[in-house]
Amino acid sequence: MDQVTLSSILSYTGVVFEAGLLVVLLRRRLAVDLWEISLYLLTALSVGAARYYVLARYGFASQQYGTCYWATDLLLVLAAFVLVVSFFRRACSENAEMWQFVKMLLGAVLIAIAVISYFSLANHRGEIFSSFTIEFSQNLYFASLVLTTLLYLMTLRMDLADERLGLLVCGLGIEFAGPAAGLALVHLTSVPEVSRLVGIYLIPLCDAGMILTWFYAISRIPGLAKVPQGRVKPAPAFARGNISHL
Repeated sequence: MDQVTLSSILSYTGVVFEAGLLVVLLRRRLAVDLWEISLYLLTALSVGAARYYVLARYGFASQQYGTCYWATDLLLVLAAFVLVVSFFRRACSENAEMWQFVKMLLGAVLIAIAVISYFSLANHRGEIFSSFTIEFSQNLYFASLVLTTLLYLMTLRMDLADERLGLLVCGLGIEFAGPAAGLALVHLTSVPEVSRLVGIYLIPLCDAGMILTWFYAISRIPGLAKVPQGRVKPAPAFARGNISHL
């Protein structure tokens, strides 16, 4: 089986998983309660349809497909950032003061990334829009990975949300961590084969891992397990040593 065929199979499998999870949310009447996941799935499905249309009409090497790919990539990253913000909101649902601080921090991160991305393009003024889109998308992606890690540590330490939220955050961490490591490896090695392997195998597999984790969380974890306000959840044994040094 050649790489193009395998890449298509993995991509279509991811689309099936995303559509299936959206159907589960609708059938269980959770699409509104978990609106951020519904929004992300709709965005991902729309992005897949747009890329397929442009690819079929103009071809892989066309400028139109390149523009479509990076523009839709930015949409996906923004939808993922909305997920991160919403999960932080859920984690801080029992502490309004903490949420106000976190909200300002997230806003500052978004503005800082936009400013850094703009000023890093001094040598690309002729193509400022396309270059800014790519730079901003990649910077926001890595920032979202860091924020997701902090959010996961928060869910370990504070029992402010249910077990479902912890699994949803874990799924998002799979989506961010694998491709981030792969992209870092691509930048370090600058080997075309590594870039191709990351795009064909790693990114689709991480997408599938996130969706399957969400499937389990939504299908097997019933409702929200509320706890008394301000109660601290003991961290798992394997995480206590790491958290104590924060």
